[in-house]
Amino acid sequence: MYLGVFDLKQRLEHTRKLLKDKIRLKELLDEDIKELEQSVKDIEDMMSRCDKPVLV
Repeated sequence: MYLGVFDLKQRLEHTRKLLKDKIRLKELLDEDIKELEQSVKDIEDMMSRCDKPVLV
């Protein structure tokens, strides 16, 4: 039976490494999204405080 160019164990190891890397990248992206959402919320809060008229 012809298995192709790749050894099955080597292919499995490569697939596991790719999956691990992608999971880590997803975690990093999720962290970045949370930080960006918090920044947007902070900016919106700052803007809402600035919108209030200041009595002189």
